Amino acid sequence: MSDLSVITIKNGLFTDFRFNEVKTAIVKRLTDLNMIQTKYKLDNEFLTLLTNLIEYLVAKKDKINKKALALEIMKDFFAATDEDLEIIGKNIEYLHNNRVIKKVSFWKLFKAGFCEYFKKKG
Repeated sequence: MSDLSVITIKNGLFTDFRFNEVKTAIVKRLTDLNMIQTKYKLDNEFLTLLTNLIEYLVAKKDKINKKALALEIMKDFFAATDEDLEIIGKNIEYLHNNRVIKKVSFWKLFKAGFCEYFKKKG
């Protein structure tokens, strides 16, 4: 049997694939933290965590609409209504305008990886 990974996906198919891949990774992380609970549906601290996870995982080359991804996660896993999604959308805009959503710096990533390496060795 031939290896089918030789045939690559491009353009819209790649964007959809990457969208679902990022969504799955975020949901897995939130599940690991036991945070998929309805009490977090309109919580701004939770929304900040969610948007920072999206910011960390999505690169500009992926061409993914980050706000749409956040709203889809909220709709799928928190049963957010249209009114809730409108409020969440406005809250995302507020977080973005006030520079609360940030990329993780390379220094922080390096430091965390360095500490993790020595904790595993020791």
